[in-house]
Amino acid sequence: MRVSALPAVLAALSCGCYYGSMQGARTMGEERASFRGGVMMPAYFSSADRLEAEETGEDFMDSYPGFSFSVGATETIDLGLAAMGYGIGPFIKYGLLDPGSERALSILGGINYVMPPQVVSPRGSIQAGTLLGSDLEVYGGWEAGYGPDLSDIPDDEYGDRDWDAVENTFFHALKAGCIYTIKGEGSEGEYGMFVPELIGFEFSVPLDLETGMIVAGLSVGY
Repeated sequence: MRVSALPAVLAALSCGCYYGSMQGARTMGEERASFRGGVMMPAYFSSADRLEAEETGEDFMDSYPGFSFSVGATETIDLGLAAMGYGIGPFIKYGLLDPGSERALSILGGINYVMPPQVVSPRGSIQAGTLLGSDLEVYGGWEAGYGPDLSDIPDDEYGDRDWDAVENTFFHALKAGCIYTIKGEGSEGEYGMFVPELIGFEFSVPLDLETGMIVAGLSVGY
């Protein structure tokens, strides 16, 4: 099994109502595998919004990490396992266009097991992108899911998080990002082992929150 050097992105499926999946539009390609880690960082439109969300507990999110492993089952199908925040689960991604094309369109679906409330959370996304040169992919898309509202976790009488009182909610967001491949085909010997295969940036705009924010993400893949 060889590691993918294409500008493909692992799925870092979120769990609950976390936003931003760091998911591009291209599939990896058959017999390719990759591991990826990243961090998503919510940024409020104003400090007053952040303080209000922190005080009330509504629409409040801290930065959160994500990790995933995926393999190319075929040229157009990726299978993987992803963990982010409080959950972990499998996913499948299907490319709708010719893998050799500069343009890409894909759909992704998965189910996460959210550990504290012990419930499952389905999630899906659609994304379109194009290559700018041979190493840079730019993409945009829409993601949605249904699961525990992790931006609004109430406290119990002792001041701890009351997971039994967390409500399920429909959540969705628009996203846009880019993925730059550092190690292209045949360039593995030009870099050290600690240099990642690719690096990705993404910005997500939640559409279901009353508080305005952007979720910025950074990830690296090996």
